[in-house]
Amino acid sequence: MKTLTLTTGALALMASGALAQTPIYGSWPPASDYLNTDTLPEAFAMISEATGGALQWELIAGGQLADGRGTLAAVTDDLMQGGLQIPVYTPEAMPSLTLLYSIVVPGDDPMAVAAAAAETVFLHCPSCLAEARENNAILFGGFASASYRLMCTQPTASLADMAGRRIRATGGYGEMATLGGGTPMSVTLTEAVGLLQRGGLDCLMATREWLQTYGYGEYARYVTDLPLGNAAPAIGLLMNRDLFTGLSAEEQAAVMRASAFITAKHTIGNYVLRDQESFENQQQVNGVELVEPADDLRALVEGFAEHDRARLISVGETLGVEDPEALIEAYLAAVDRWRPVTAELGTDVDAWTQRIWDEVFSQVDPSTL
Repeated sequence: MKTLTLTTGALALMASGALAQTPIYGSWPPASDYLNTDTLPEAFAMISEATGGALQWELIAGGQLADGRGTLAAVTDDLMQGGLQIPVYTPEAMPSLTLLYSIVVPGDDPMAVAAAAAETVFLHCPSCLAEARENNAILFGGFASASYRLMCTQPTASLADMAGRRIRATGGYGEMATLGGGTPMSVTLTEAVGLLQRGGLDCLMATREWLQTYGYGEYARYVTDLPLGNAAPAIGLLMNRDLFTGLSAEEQAAVMRASAFITAKHTIGNYVLRDQESFENQQQVNGVELVEPADDLRALVEGFAEHDRARLISVGETLGVEDPEALIEAYLAAVDRWRPVTAELGTDVDAWTQRIWDEVFSQVDPSTL
């Protein structure tokens, strides 16, 4: 016998003749991931409060409904109404978004990159929105990762060390691995764990936070002390379009405000603050060590963006993006505009949420999505 538990908001809606919508978000990262423990619960609470309980998301973590590669299809087909989408897992589905995600932005300023990606997708990339519509989806909650590092089962300081190593690397990082003499392997974050354990991977290009969350620190105990650059946008709230278009104007606005929050909260909370905390934890728990990079490896990373431009344009053309060079230019110009905001706002999630709302989402007409 099942017991039905209704929230205060749902009871109030029943009393007024309406029932709350309870869309399902299927999250493939482990339940301990910051997306599942902090970012999404707070975002969904914001939506519920702003809609008076009319929209109450249910979060199901750990890949119970779909894995990383299957999330887009599950959301498109309404098997679940939200999920985490990594564009390069299904590159042909949304070519413009895949091209954006394949750009490795030099340096280590994830918030500037995350905000620039949101601006680019919603204000400068009509093809991004059109491709999402073709997949019955909307690209909310995009965030940026911390700058990737090279994390290996053996110390990797130079190009000679990288030569021949099997490296988990997606998007532009795959090209970087190839340039360094490694063999890139495009596997999902969860698949990488077993490969490291069985010796099928030697290294990862990944964020330090994943040493703890995905358990990489048990095997990849040598982290080269060299930021490789930022990538975005991972789509934190890939949302079923039919659900969104059926909402009231007020409910749509609540989701869009929550999208700005997810961008700020997850990028700052997970990839600025927790990234460092997780690394320190893994140094203590698993004996993870820093490796000083050699000059030839530094030179490779410093010159990568210029080298990679021609490849990115070619990738965009192969994917069918109409004007890949213009999209790349718009994105990198947006990054430059957002970089000073990092110095201004620091790690203030609320301030970043408001700024992204003001400069991006408040400019978007929901009927065009």
